[in-house]
Amino acid sequence: MLHCVNVQKTAVEVSAVIQDNLLIYLLTNAGLLLVAATVLTELRPLRAILKQQERSIPNQLLLGLVFGLLSVASTYTGLSFRGAIVNTRTISTLAAGLVGGPLTGISAGMLSGLHRFCYDPDGFTSLACGLGTATFGVLGAVCYRRFAARIVRRHLALVALTTAAELFQCVIILAVARPFPEAVALEQAILIPKIAVNSLGLVVFSAVMDRMNRSLLVEQLERQHQVELRQQAELRALQSQINPHFLFNALNTISALCLTDPNRARETILVLASYFRQTLSINEPFVTLEQELSNVDNYLFLTEARFEDAVHVTRELPGDLTRLRLPPLILQPIVENAVRHGFVAVDDRRVHIQIHQDGERAYIRVSDQGRGFPQEVLAKLQDPDDPTYTGLFNVRKRLRTIYGDQCPFSIDSSPSGSTVFFSIPLTPPDQAAVPQRRGVYAYRGD
Repeated sequence: MLHCVNVQKTAVEVSAVIQDNLLIYLLTNAGLLLVAATVLTELRPLRAILKQQERSIPNQLLLGLVFGLLSVASTYTGLSFRGAIVNTRTISTLAAGLVGGPLTGISAGMLSGLHRFCYDPDGFTSLACGLGTATFGVLGAVCYRRFAARIVRRHLALVALTTAAELFQCVIILAVARPFPEAVALEQAILIPKIAVNSLGLVVFSAVMDRMNRSLLVEQLERQHQVELRQQAELRALQSQINPHFLFNALNTISALCLTDPNRARETILVLASYFRQTLSINEPFVTLEQELSNVDNYLFLTEARFEDAVHVTRELPGDLTRLRLPPLILQPIVENAVRHGFVAVDDRRVHIQIHQDGERAYIRVSDQGRGFPQEVLAKLQDPDDPTYTGLFNVRKRLRTIYGDQCPFSIDSSPSGSTVFFSIPLTPPDQAAVPQRRGVYAYRGD
């Protein structure tokens, strides 16, 4: 009798040791998983994918592979216990669906579930665990939209989700694994520890992802701030490049007109004031095509006052001049370049401005009939890093900064003339995120 009591006591002690080891293994497994997740979120390519709001199918599948491999790793670091492998696959597989969306969750669950079955195909829980792991990914995918909306009491929701997943896994094991008594004994031993550790692990995993998201938000805001500062600097640089010779010539023209045509001299002074107020006081990130053409008109009026009938400008413009919004001081430097360099003779300067729009883009072309650029000059103009020719260089640089690959820009030149062409979207990129500054942009009255 005493012998039986001692045997029972020893069995209880062994069971307690196993339970303690099980909890330790689960916590260790979860810790390793979280360390791996933290390291992965610091990798630049993965961060680039995770920060995208709308992910492409290849990127979703890549995330599914990453989370699936994390889940696979949990199998290898798990604890063999009563014919099963106790681990923390639940954390990474649920997180795949919650973080990456439906395709990511389903692909991670399928990968990890298939691996779990193949890892130990003769195990009495292998099929059940494989099926359960696949359903974790589906469950996370189903809850993706809800958790993406930043629900209230998020931590409690994550605990509830983990509990539901583990209970579902328990049902599958009891329904599929045989012999049934061993399946019952297994779940009695591991269900509560798995729920506790995996719930904690998913909450911490979510905190890791939230930290990364906050970091990405700060990076985006800093990058946007730097872009805005660079755009402002480029605009100020262009404003500072207003040719002093142009002002000197305009004042000389006005001085001559004061003697011959006082009324026209007065009008020229008003236009000159409007022109400089436009070019030097503008403080808006984008203006309408109508506003930009007003600045061009002021420049051409002052130029024609100097050259009399030497400047001939033709235009092809869209009917609606308000649909297109573009950065200020883009057209005027291009037109000025055509007037200054595109002449057949001093008293014969011909410029053609062509702008047309479709449903999404505007296509802008400024041509002259001059002798074209020398090859060495054209090579410098084509080089985005050579600021020798500041007017066109600054225009091209500003367009590249604002639009990136959305703005093709070309300069064609031949002995019969030159053409500057570029195309931009009608709506500025991320216009909602660009602070709208109220500034002065004067019009020349007709």
